[in-house]
Amino acid sequence: MKNYSVSAAIAATLLLSGCAGGPTPIPDADSAAARLYAEKCGVCHALPHPRRHRAGEWPALITLMERRMSERGLDPLTPEQRQQLLSYLQHNGR
Repeated sequence: MKNYSVSAAIAATLLLSGCAGGPTPIPDADSAAARLYAEKCGVCHALPHPRRHRAGEWPALITLMERRMSERGLDPLTPEQRQQLLSYLQHNGR
């Protein structure tokens, strides 16, 4: 059942994040890292495609988003989640 709710969350996030032409799919959307990205980062805003930023920009952006998560009372990323997100975003970034 949990996989269904994560898949539903991804689908909803992707639907809400698109523009008139529809959402831009994220790389490896079925991977655990992409699902984590959609689950954690799609809660507050539309998911940017990882290529929106250079690989070297993602660490500072994740730190900024962690502060925003804390301000909103959201659960913080675990060190493992942070590393998984960072690896995914840097691998798929510009």
